Order: sequence, then C-alpha cells, then structure tokens
Amino acid sequence: MVKQAEVISLPESAEHHDHNHHQLVFGLEGATEFDIAGHTKPVGSGIGCLLPCATDHAFRGVGDNSIVVLNLAPINPDQLLQPRIDALFNQSRFIHCSSELQVLIAALSREMQKNPDDALLQSACSNAIVCALQRHLDQQLAGYHRVRLPGKINMDVIDNYITLHIERKIRVSELAGLVFLSSSQFFDRFRLQTGMTPQQYILNKRLKGAQDALTLTDDPLIEIAGRFGFTNQSALTRAFTQHLNISPARYRKTPPSATQS
Repeated sequence: MVKQAEVISLPESAEHHDHNHHQLVFGLEGATEFDIAGHTKPVGSGIGCLLPCATDHAFRGVGDNSIVVLNLAPINPDQLLQPRIDALFNQSRFIHCSSELQVLIAALSREMQKNPDDALLQSACSNAIVCALQRHLDQQLAGYHRVRLPGKINMDVIDNYITLHIERKIRVSELAGLVFLSSSQFFDRFRLQTGMTPQQYILNKRLKGAQDALTLTDDPLIEIAGRFGFTNQSALTRAFTQHLNISPARYRKTPPSATQS
C-alpha cells in the first residue's frame, strides 16, 4: 500500500515511472533531479514538483539527499480538500517555495519522519502542506497580475520566473510582461531598483547556481553549464572567471573559506 507521506532518499541511478495517484515532491537536503516531459530541473531545498496521476517522470539523486513525497488520491473524500487538490494538480510543473513555506515543510517533514507509523499525523501534515502550498501559489499568481507598490517591481515574481527558466535564454520582454510594463519601462525601473541591468541580474543568478552546483555535486562542468543557461562549458568558464576571478575547476578544488577570504 502506498504511504500518504514519507521522507526518502533517491538513488543515484536514474529511474522513471508513473502512477495512478497525484504526487507532490519537495527537496529537503542535498541534490536531486526530476525530468518531466523532457524538462529536467534540480529539486533541492525550496524547489518542488507537482505530478498529476499518470505523469511519466524520471528522477535521480546526487550524493546524500532527502525529499518529502506526498501521495494523494485524485478523488478525496474530504469535500473541502478536493478543490485544493484539483487546483494544484491541473498540470505537471516545477514550483519555487517562499522561505516561510520552506520552514513549514521542513518542520512537518521532520514530524512525519519521526513518526512514520502514525497515520493520523501523516495525514494531518500532508493536508497542512497541501493547504499551505495552494495558498502560496494563489498569492504567487496574484503577484503576476500586479506590481506590489506603485512604480516598484515585484522582485519575488521576477526571481521565481528566473529560477524556473534559468536553463534557457530569458528575454527582458518576458520579465517586463510579468509586471505589465513595456521593455523600456521595465529596464529603467529595474536598473534604478537593483543597481544593475536585467541581464546582469540574470547572469548573477546563473553564476550563483553554478557555484552551488560546483560545491554540492560532482556533476561535469558541461552538465552544470547547460543547467544554468550557459551555451557550453567554455561560456561558463569564461563568465565564471571574469566575474569571480577564479575558474570553475579551480573553484571546485578550493576550500570555501579560501574563496571567501
């Protein structure tokens, strides 16, 4: 019988399957990867994915890792919970969690891990995560349709979009459309608000992701380059060296304390 909720580690060998129940996955520790419909993304702390029933997906772990998995029946006897489940699983997708939601999921996951045989506790924690996530996504969606303050760009919306699409080229016009501005208006407001151009900001995000991957995984440089939107390994090395004054290969071999001094 499939457990409603569990905290597990994924093997390093890639596997794939589908199932007749919805599945909600959140990264807790370490690094994992999920492939949904040909789109591969890391699922680590703060990142999750929603898998409606019958969605074929591949997955693998990278070193030590842990994820929390919620298995939910498409038809739930709780009439209050059913609309939230339907809204969450209307399509497969990757999701980015707020810091508050990350803290809640981590705390509830610890409770589930400590009490794996307490079915009532497992169900209560699972339902709490579903409700909190649904509220979070509703608020996130609302942010796509308004600017938080007059004249100020909602950076949570921008950051979430960059994180979810960081493996490909992101145009300024895409970001401008999220907050209903023309490209020129967005460019000027963004530079005034952040002190850098949108493309510089995106590059910083790519380099930070590459730094984390170099520190936390043994993945080849060419793989890391593609994951964070660099056209090839040379492009990653060139940008990394130019902006951080150290090559990716040397950064991986250098103790963290030495790179911070």
